[in-house]
Amino acid sequence: MADYFGHWMNFRENLGYMAPKIFYVNWFRVDSNGKFMWPGFGENSRVLKWICERVDGVGKARPTPIGYIPTADALYTGGLDISSETIQKLLHVDVEQWLHEIPDIRKFYSTFGQRLPPMLTSNLDKLEARLKASSDVPTHNQALLNWVQEIYELCTPTKIYWCTGTDDEYSELCEAMVKSGTFIRLNEQKRPNCFLARSDPRDVARVESCTFICSKNAEEAGPTNNWADPTEMKEKMRKLFQGCMAGRTMYVVPFCMGPLGSPYSKYGVEITDSPYVVVNMKIMARMGTAVLNAMGDQWFLPCLHSVGSPLKPGQADVAWPCNPDQRYIVHFPEEPSVWSYGSGYGGNALLGKKCYALRIASVMGRKEGWLAEHCLILGLVSPEGKKYYVCAGFPSACGKTNLAMLVPTIPGWTVRCVGDDIAWLHVGEDGRLHAINPEAGFFGVAPGTSNTSNRSAMVTMEKNSIFTNVALTPDGDVWWEGMTKEAPAELIDWKGEKWTPDCGRKAAHPNARYTTPASQCPVIDPEWENPKGVPISAIMFGGRRNSLVPLVTEAFTWSHGVFMGSIISSELTAAAEGTVGEVRRDPFAMLPFCGYNMADYFHHWINFREKLGYNCPKIFYVNWFRRDEKGGFLWPGFGENSRVLKWVCERLGRNPVGRSIVTPIGHVPTIDGIDIGGLDINRGTMQKLLKVDASEWINEIGGIRKYYEQFGNKIPPTLVNELNSLNERLGLIEDKPTTTNQTLISWVQEIRALCQPLNIHWCTGTDEEYSELCEAMVKSGTFIRLNEQKRPNCFLARSDPRDVARVESCTFICSKNAEEAGPTNNWADPTEMKEKMRKLFQGCMAGRTMYVVPFCMGPLGSPYSKYGVEITDSPYVVVNMKIMARMGTAVLNAMGDQWFLPCLHSVGSPLKPGQADVAWPCNPDQRYIVHFPEEPSVWSYGSGYGGNALLGKKCYALRIASVMGRKEGWLAEHCLILGLVSPEGKKYYVCAGFPSACGKTNLAMLVPTIPGWTVRCVGDDIAWLHVGEDGRLHAINPEAGFFGVAPGTSNTSNRSAMVTMEKNSIFTNVALTPDGDVWWEGMTKEAPAELIDWKGEKWTPDCGRKAAHPNARYTTPASQCPVIDPEWENPKGVPICAIIFGGRRPRLIPLVTEAFIWDHGVFMGSIISSELTAAAEGTLGEVRRDPFAMLPFCGYNMADYFQHWVDFRSKLGYLAPKIFYVNWFRVDSNGKFMWPGFGENSRVLKWICERVDGVGKAKSTPIGYIPTPDAIYTGGLDISSETMNKLLHVDVEQWLQEMPDIRKFYAKFGNRIPPMLTSNLEKLESRLSSCSGVPTHNRNLLAWVHEMQALCQPDNVHWCSGTDEEYTELCDIMVKNGTLEKLNPRSRPNSFVARAHPDDVIRVSKDVFVAAPTKEDVGPTNNWADPEPTRKRLLELFNGCMKGRTMYVVPFCMGPLGSKYARLGVQVTDSPYAVVGLRTMTRMGTQVLNLLSEDEGFVKCSHSVGAPLQSGQEDVPWPCNLQSRIIVQFNNDGQLWSFGSGYGANSFMSKSCFALRLGTVLARKERWLVSRCVIFSIAPPEGQKYYVCALLPSGCGKTGLAMMVPKIPGWSVSCVGDDTAWLHVRDGRLYAINPDNGFYDVATGRSSNHDQSIMGTINSNTIFTNVATTPEGDVWWEGLTRDPPAKLTDWTGKEWTPDCGRSAAHWNARYLVASKYCPVTDPECNNPFGVPISAFIFGSRRNDTYPLIHEASSWNAGVLLGASISTINNSDIKYDPFAMHSYCGININDYISEWESLHSQLGYNTPKIFHVNWFRKDSFGNFLWPGYRDNSRLLKWVWERIEGTGLVRKTPIGFVPSQEALDVRGLRWSAATAEALLRVDKAEWLEEIKRVGDYFKKLGGISETLTAELRSIEDKFATC
Repeated sequence: MADYFGHWMNFRENLGYMAPKIFYVNWFRVDSNGKFMWPGFGENSRVLKWICERVDGVGKARPTPIGYIPTADALYTGGLDISSETIQKLLHVDVEQWLHEIPDIRKFYSTFGQRLPPMLTSNLDKLEARLKASSDVPTHNQALLNWVQEIYELCTPTKIYWCTGTDDEYSELCEAMVKSGTFIRLNEQKRPNCFLARSDPRDVARVESCTFICSKNAEEAGPTNNWADPTEMKEKMRKLFQGCMAGRTMYVVPFCMGPLGSPYSKYGVEITDSPYVVVNMKIMARMGTAVLNAMGDQWFLPCLHSVGSPLKPGQADVAWPCNPDQRYIVHFPEEPSVWSYGSGYGGNALLGKKCYALRIASVMGRKEGWLAEHCLILGLVSPEGKKYYVCAGFPSACGKTNLAMLVPTIPGWTVRCVGDDIAWLHVGEDGRLHAINPEAGFFGVAPGTSNTSNRSAMVTMEKNSIFTNVALTPDGDVWWEGMTKEAPAELIDWKGEKWTPDCGRKAAHPNARYTTPASQCPVIDPEWENPKGVPISAIMFGGRRNSLVPLVTEAFTWSHGVFMGSIISSELTAAAEGTVGEVRRDPFAMLPFCGYNMADYFHHWINFREKLGYNCPKIFYVNWFRRDEKGGFLWPGFGENSRVLKWVCERLGRNPVGRSIVTPIGHVPTIDGIDIGGLDINRGTMQKLLKVDASEWINEIGGIRKYYEQFGNKIPPTLVNELNSLNERLGLIEDKPTTTNQTLISWVQEIRALCQPLNIHWCTGTDEEYSELCEAMVKSGTFIRLNEQKRPNCFLARSDPRDVARVESCTFICSKNAEEAGPTNNWADPTEMKEKMRKLFQGCMAGRTMYVVPFCMGPLGSPYSKYGVEITDSPYVVVNMKIMARMGTAVLNAMGDQWFLPCLHSVGSPLKPGQADVAWPCNPDQRYIVHFPEEPSVWSYGSGYGGNALLGKKCYALRIASVMGRKEGWLAEHCLILGLVSPEGKKYYVCAGFPSACGKTNLAMLVPTIPGWTVRCVGDDIAWLHVGEDGRLHAINPEAGFFGVAPGTSNTSNRSAMVTMEKNSIFTNVALTPDGDVWWEGMTKEAPAELIDWKGEKWTPDCGRKAAHPNARYTTPASQCPVIDPEWENPKGVPICAIIFGGRRPRLIPLVTEAFIWDHGVFMGSIISSELTAAAEGTLGEVRRDPFAMLPFCGYNMADYFQHWVDFRSKLGYLAPKIFYVNWFRVDSNGKFMWPGFGENSRVLKWICERVDGVGKAKSTPIGYIPTPDAIYTGGLDISSETMNKLLHVDVEQWLQEMPDIRKFYAKFGNRIPPMLTSNLEKLESRLSSCSGVPTHNRNLLAWVHEMQALCQPDNVHWCSGTDEEYTELCDIMVKNGTLEKLNPRSRPNSFVARAHPDDVIRVSKDVFVAAPTKEDVGPTNNWADPEPTRKRLLELFNGCMKGRTMYVVPFCMGPLGSKYARLGVQVTDSPYAVVGLRTMTRMGTQVLNLLSEDEGFVKCSHSVGAPLQSGQEDVPWPCNLQSRIIVQFNNDGQLWSFGSGYGANSFMSKSCFALRLGTVLARKERWLVSRCVIFSIAPPEGQKYYVCALLPSGCGKTGLAMMVPKIPGWSVSCVGDDTAWLHVRDGRLYAINPDNGFYDVATGRSSNHDQSIMGTINSNTIFTNVATTPEGDVWWEGLTRDPPAKLTDWTGKEWTPDCGRSAAHWNARYLVASKYCPVTDPECNNPFGVPISAFIFGSRRNDTYPLIHEASSWNAGVLLGASISTINNSDIKYDPFAMHSYCGININDYISEWESLHSQLGYNTPKIFHVNWFRKDSFGNFLWPGYRDNSRLLKWVWERIEGTGLVRKTPIGFVPSQEALDVRGLRWSAATAEALLRVDKAEWLEEIKRVGDYFKKLGGISETLTAELRSIEDKFATC
């Protein structure tokens, strides 16, 4: 047997790298009762599973003296009834038992004598040595061993014990402390495995007075820390520790702060003589042998602790040893180390907690660039499943732990706890702030914790917990104050004394604690031990203040948030020394815990902002503890705090939805901003909770300054500036300037001097101010308070009967000249008018108060909002502006020193001393509403009514804003904004512009009558339209209220408006009911019997006059609207998908019409006509033209306004909304409305949404697209089909009669009218006269084809149908003219060969241009062209270029028909070869035209061979124009032009031009990605199929890979596409579609040996170009067969023989074939959603450096591989990023960035990235790898890596297959070949890194991420 042993030993040599691992099992271990601990039999599979995982290198294990043992969690025990304790016993290595075993093994070995292999005895000796070493010291960390020895000698303990961290050890120590009296075991039934400790009454809390920071000097420690000289303190501590552990055991406690394996965790070792510390550290940290193993020789923090109570020989110990008279907790941050002496309590003794995790860690964080914070970490999950992680830092006793384990009271929300006390914050790889909890347990304050306040904590501590200084119940459980409502009748208190409720002292100490494992928490977050931490979205600070601080405040900025953190103040808690209840400042809740100067700590926070970029969390401040006048808490707290957290989450992101107001101290929720549904709390209480008391805060400023002074000049200037800014914002007093904006102050002073008011009032916008002004107007007679029960907080105003509507005749646009104002506006000379106005305003406010009203049009904080300030002497204006705009102090604060629009208003009625005022002061004989657009400013005089006086409304929001919009590139429109939601949940936002009294407000608040649809209102009157970041049109409502016409509004016409105005509203010129309510015509069916009318006179139904004025108004807050859209205040606005215009015409205009294209829609908007309304002067019922419903509101020449709309189209690209025109008011022959209107209008809106989606039915008419009779849903509506036909009828004669009136209207604008409008008018008239017979109604397409026809002058135009018949006809034509030659139908059925002009045979790379505004836009890899000169050159080239030829119109689709990811194009060409190419490569013809008829969007592709034919001139077989070849892509408008070449991708522009170059432009705009790659699937014989994209440069086998027939039996590859992939993210996964429908690839080199699938594909139905033909009529090219035929006709048409010295086929010879003929086409190739991509394969063609295949270690590492794809030609290395060098239509740097950013959209579904290099050569220049079908062996490994099973070895460049990983069965393969193919050579790679770095510098725009990745690889090589 000894020889047998030797044979096993020697056998190793035969195995090389392939040696199996060896394991030893023992199923038969028994417990103390002799029972088997392991169930065996089938359960042994669990052990086998671990063995397999170890073979794969993934199974968890720990080294022991006898070998690798599974970690406790490594064996899968799911479904197995076995405890963790039993598992630990099964895996326990008993060192003593093993040492007893050694002699028996020696005895056995001795029987073999000298024949025993020495290796075995050597192994036995080594085992014995390891066991002996393990029994004494379980580590080889020499620094640790030296330190332990040093402390042992200093402290002279009886013995040393190295803590293992096992449950057995914990149990033994607890049992020992029970015996010693330190612990009392609690009732096992009530608290299993729980203990109670009672400390010495003098050792009960942190001892801050004895806590020292011994930095090198006192300034480093700062004024908030106790400093001591480090040398002196170390000497003192050494004296104290001398012999301090005599008579005790010295425990060595290795621990890890943070999850083991986390890059952010830190190691420490605490030496202590307290077993109480050991068992608490076991709970609070990862501790013991596992830590030692992980730590190895790494650095650790030395932490030394002693209770300071040595025992003399024979001396009895006490239950709680300590030395309260000599307590020291000392930190040496420079070493660093921690020494603690004299206390055994909490943070004084558990040195991993506050000492390490905060004080020392804060110093480390400052040095290393992270933050150590006294913060909880929690995860919130919304009902929709969105998760937010939040850090919150509060001083002790402010509810930190309760918040961390909160149980929300709001439905659908959940909270999960990551940590309750400490957070370590780092910037993660994704650039976001990530947090780990460095602790593993909770050390919480017990008093106050209950099932009400913290149910989760109570559940957590039900078992396995330690309680300190709580009371003990008679039945052996614990109790503390606040745990139950009633105290038990009798207890043993925390001192061990008998206690009753009336004894007058506390049962538990106020700082009593529980120590409990975090893993037991029922709400522990699943990510709480994620080694990368959790991403933080918000940081919350908080304190405990009775008043001053609101419930919650959001910081303006990061620096403001740091300021907020720096001024935290709170009551002093029992957790620290001091007077309980005393208030002290506790910055960041870190005052006791910051290990260095706090001023430097503030700096660190401020500077940390730079690391976060766009991913900066928001900062908030909360105060749960605000009290009422009686001292009671206003806020219920505990679970209700979830309501505040919900608001915090709503405030996150770029589009916060949480409602807030700006206050001097920050953003505070509006009263209704916090969800208080189901909570017994009223608005008054919420106001108190959210109140910002300026006087209180001003008093606070002094305390803050005083606090800052202690830091001297180290305090950051940023904080001082924030304090000064706060002081300025708070210094607001009503009659003094409330702003530092000098422009505003100067203007107010100027107007005060001009108008001479009695008083000045700076409006604050508060509810109190509003109430005071309303009450004053009630007293003055301006207002009548309505019935509080019927209309709470509502008022009625009656105006002067002469001041009841807009006065357009008195409204002026004072532009620099009359032409600028235009014919539709009243113009006056600005200088003369300003002089006139100044005279009118002179003294006009005498006797009155001048109100300064700062306001914001649009949501505060929106980039699209604008500021204004109105000065007025009308309190009626002030209260209306409070409702209609964001107004007051909040606006001033937000505005700062920014620009504002000055708006001056006066009623024009000064009061002499003693003169009584009237109820409605005005000056109707001198009314002026004057706009100065050049300044700009608005002056209004004489009217107090509506838009004449509320200058933020029509004056600013339309007239002035329209001028600003024209200058700045946006639109200010008289439009409602509404959101429609379909039954499927899809949302559509629509703008609608109607003249007054055409149902605008009713439509905005529509209640749909069709099931499942809902409408939400964004705004009812005005829209500001901008192009958003996403390229779509976005709209904001600049107003905050509704100023609507009351008459006609009812529960029938507008129920939502009626509900909105039930409270907090102002009514003007309506009637008053006897019971104090309001009424107007149309409000009810029957009028009341008696009213007081709008003039104040008695009214009855038969009196013959109106009760309410026709223009009577209501002013009401938009926020009250029951159908207000949740996005109505989104600062980015809402995305608009449709624009609706409308008028009020009894005939002529159909119910709804869709414009053909944008320009046609602008034309429709320009001809709106409607009845004149009571809202303006004029004759009721008179019809006038009101373009865009803006006639009274456009602030400049309307012709220029039209042009602005025309030009605006260019900003929208493919994302332009559709435009519609509606007419609800068509009447029948009896004059009755045919359409019911109101809620039924939702049926029309539904059709509009369907048209937006491209599914609504429509027919083309001369005026636009009209619904088919069945297109509008009429279910449940009593309307006949005859009526519907009439509603949708286009009366051609009536329309022709309308033409002269439109011409007349246009004529008034002279030559300023845009030619586009007159052109549209002419086209309309032409269409009305006769309709075209072309196969499409897409007017945009028709117009373009007509334009190209006029330009190119072809003989004929042919609209391609895409049918087989058409294809055959075109091929026959080309056969006749010599372009094609038909091949032998027996050899190649339905196949042809083409021979190009010898000089038109490849892509014209040098003549391909990208036309963009700047060279930078196209980057270094493209030829740039200036757009305008290039377009001019193209027009010259194309002029007449198709003479004598047919112009083919080829509609085509890129991608599967019906796919939302497909894109449409139309190519015009004079080449039938291009037509058949497009027909093969795309979905083409009538089926695409049908799609185009439903939508205007398509890419225009213009191509010509550039060879016009003169009359009678004979054509050539291959027409082209070699002198003028050019291909141009226009990035701005997405047009493609190609001239002069008839070859391949130069002529069928769908391929490289559209699919790749232009595709990259579209993709960047629309957030998808274009890649030049193959798409294929890999599938094993059994198992999952995975889709892969492979990006390889030309000539690297891309197509062969996609259609491979694998060499490995049973495996298959299926092709989705061979050249291009369009990649998009759906549901968090990456999907790919193939935009092509065919293959156009190089024929040369293809053969049946390597390319069976390709050869099978081109057997028939193929067009070959520039190949040779055989005498038998088949094709041939080099590589097709081993031996060439004896005779051929070459690609130029000449005779060819093998010895003629030239190629038979051109090297770029091609085949063109439809993909449907491919035998390995994947069944999902036409899936409209695409196929899910699991991996990318990048490839290079390199002789060396790159291994055969390797896997990137991360996404960024993969992107680096893609960016550095390369090929070698001779010795010249050419880089080709992502194989897109020649195909990227944007700057290649931007394209690479798109790849980088793609990762952020993918999350956990990120595909793996691989790199292949088939072309590695040996020293003789021979390829090492056979390639072709053998590449399937690599694909198999890729598949395995996707599955997570393939074997690898880690290298600096990523993961390379281990030699045994590749399936090389049947392949000639040696270890040397494997090594050569898979080698990663350091020298080669260092040279490559340099080359890549140089290339990146050449590109000039590569991101820091990639350059850092490159440096990282270099660093890895440097250390390997």
